[in-house]
Amino acid sequence: MTPEETTIYSLKEAGAGMAAALPCDRNKALYQALFQSFQTVELSREEEGVGIAAGAVMAGEKPFLLIQNSGLGNMVNAIGSLSRHYSFPLPILMSWRGMASETIEAQRWMGGYVPKIMEAMDIPYHKINSVEDLSILGDTLSGVFGKNEIRGYLFEPAVWKNSAFTPPPFPEAQGPGRLAPFEEVFPVPKARRYDFIKAAGGALSGKALVSNIGAPSKEVFDVVDQPSNFYMLGSMGMATPIALGMALCSGKTVVAIDGDGSVLMNPSTMATVARSKPANLVIFLVDNGSYGSTGDQPTATSGVTDLSRVARGFGIGRILRTADPDEAAEAVGGFAKDGPLLIHAIALPGNAKVPNITRSPLEIRKGVEDFLQTG
Repeated sequence: MTPEETTIYSLKEAGAGMAAALPCDRNKALYQALFQSFQTVELSREEEGVGIAAGAVMAGEKPFLLIQNSGLGNMVNAIGSLSRHYSFPLPILMSWRGMASETIEAQRWMGGYVPKIMEAMDIPYHKINSVEDLSILGDTLSGVFGKNEIRGYLFEPAVWKNSAFTPPPFPEAQGPGRLAPFEEVFPVPKARRYDFIKAAGGALSGKALVSNIGAPSKEVFDVVDQPSNFYMLGSMGMATPIALGMALCSGKTVVAIDGDGSVLMNPSTMATVARSKPANLVIFLVDNGSYGSTGDQPTATSGVTDLSRVARGFGIGRILRTADPDEAAEAVGGFAKDGPLLIHAIALPGNAKVPNITRSPLEIRKGVEDFLQTG
């Protein structure tokens, strides 16, 4: 078998079913082959892949990441506060740039530091310098999934250099969506985030929820605590990616209760959602123009940024913008898996005084897994 075929075979033997990937010039043939071998999510940024993989695991899938090693720098916090904190397995296959064969000087620094970063994070890793080293994949991947490990695989570009592999063609590309610009007037806020969550409590009951870090999660816990809620305890910016991973690997309705500060941190996830087209995903974006969990400092949406227009530009077709909690609740209650749907809820700043979340990370994860993986 060619190196690409051996890699795909090893992944399949370990039960992997989803790839979250960004291309590198050195492994582009493998990247192209993923689309016929696995459910493949085309990432916009490496960090969102960590969230998508976490959501996929809870829905019963075995995902892996394929990236260039430079992307590890974009993933450090999410790996620590999401994958590690909740014990999610995460195989990270990296094209290892900056080695002796490197012709681009800018790649050398990060290429040398990637092993040091993984050592500092207590992430075991393997250097795959030759075709013979590919046996490491078959020897270790099953353990990654079985033991909930994070493990890195550094592929020196020489592994692929003399391969005779001919990748299958990409799926036929679709043209730009050419969606009409979003032109609705920005409404005047009249209610706080807690009011939106409380109004939608009945509609959210019985669904898989991913609630944004900090005050939003505590407010959800107070209003509609249920085993199917994934309460984020870290990794700001990952609410929608986690929900996307759940939605792509489950037939159940998934709701991300996100915030403007979180979405501004990873806005390109909107493009990934638009490309993936999960019909069962609702993004309930409560936009109060502030970083509510750190003292209500203003975000860009308080004056210059319109996230409905941003989402439309990224390709989200169904958008409801409202300042009315009852209208937002009605949209959630009437959702018929005809999404993705973005509910842009315009709210006043401020947090409710509610209790802290009392569940451990593993309890949170297990409750969601049990919900998503049962009929």
